[in-house]
Amino acid sequence: MPKTILYQDEINDDFSGIKRNPIKIDETYKYERSIVWRFFASLLYNLIMKPIAYIYMKLRFGFQIKNKEILKNYRRSGYFMYANHTNVPADGFMPSLVCFPKRVYVLVASENLSIKGTRNFMAMIGAIPIPNHLKGIKNFKAHLHNLIQKKTVIMIYPEAHIWPYYTKIRPFGKVSFTYPYLEDVPTFTFTVTYHKTRIRTKIIVYVDGPFYPKRNLNKQESIEDLRNQAYEAMEKRSKLSSYEKIKYIKKECETK
Repeated sequence: MPKTILYQDEINDDFSGIKRNPIKIDETYKYERSIVWRFFASLLYNLIMKPIAYIYMKLRFGFQIKNKEILKNYRRSGYFMYANHTNVPADGFMPSLVCFPKRVYVLVASENLSIKGTRNFMAMIGAIPIPNHLKGIKNFKAHLHNLIQKKTVIMIYPEAHIWPYYTKIRPFGKVSFTYPYLEDVPTFTFTVTYHKTRIRTKIIVYVDGPFYPKRNLNKQESIEDLRNQAYEAMEKRSKLSSYEKIKYIKKECETK
């Protein structure tokens, strides 16, 4: 029988089990780094992080990627990638494997950089904190633009909160789809699905896209349409999950 988790709010509930305190991300946060810093970050990412990610995902989850070939034509382009948020620490490892050989940066909440002594490490492996003060937005957007110009991948988990092993797609807004609209670059999705083998829970991800903003619509309509394209692709793929390790039940329905 699967474990049961009761929830109240599909948008705001978080079941990651990680409790951290937000830190201030404003105009003083340093997004752009020196050449020396970037050199060591590249070594850490390519020589340590990616091999660990590959070994962990293969041994722990028998990790497989389906439809990855659609990314081949975009190796010389920057793009945005979106996915469902369902696993710790796998969600930190999968983007580098799905988008290999491209460099991936992941948008994260400020809490992810709150543990003392780990802020530089997290930034070096690709964590980009989302500003929580208005004065930080200008530098943040400029950094995203620079990364896209360098033909990297920017990874976004639009559901924001982690629901371990959840097999559906939770509602998410359109705000994060403003970035690919402004940069006018492709958007892709990968959807995590879960399966049971005799020895483990298996993860298979499905890549979809590219999705583009429709320029015949006004800005807000185009952003919403882009969000809908991504959501529909992820929702369709999520139905390929064949194993529910954890069952999520809304509290108001628990007595039915």
